[in-house]
Amino acid sequence: MADWNLIYQDKSVAESVPVRVLLDNQRLLPSCGNALDYASGLSGNGVFLAQQGFEVSAWDLSDIAVNKVNAYAHEKQLSLHAEKMDLENSVDKLKGEFDVIVVSFFLHRESLPILYKLLKPGGVLFYQTFSGEPLNGIGPSRSAFRLRRGELLEVFSNMQLLSYREDCSSTGKNNVIADQVFFVAQK
Repeated sequence: MADWNLIYQDKSVAESVPVRVLLDNQRLLPSCGNALDYASGLSGNGVFLAQQGFEVSAWDLSDIAVNKVNAYAHEKQLSLHAEKMDLENSVDKLKGEFDVIVVSFFLHRESLPILYKLLKPGGVLFYQTFSGEPLNGIGPSRSAFRLRRGELLEVFSNMQLLSYREDCSSTGKNNVIADQVFFVAQK
């Protein structure tokens, strides 16, 4: 297992950026509300959402990342609060109601149904991560950390699909990001 504190030790919140699924589909965001950056790391998604006027919670396992995000949010006067959360072992304790949830490059299959429960009626889920077989040498090599093709469509079949893209080739075509899925759906 990765030591996330070591990974975030020398990184800056200011250099963290929102994921493409959020940027490309920001028109699907509600005008305001409560947002959750799930498995946030240095919360590029959370910073972006706070800048858009959302009240943002950021949950991550790394206390270094959480401390850096809170210091940055305080300095920039953003409505963003990070909390240390073990999203793999505390799934049954997760509580909240969110208008927006963003998950990027994190997969814990047991917590996928929890995301649905955390959304308010009408809430929107933005999800981007690796799927299928590794095609370009990026991302996890173990299938436990990669979605199966179409998996999010199955898991969230009770949601209204707003945008979906699963790039499963490395053809070099414009805008293709091999072996990633981009999913947006509304509860």
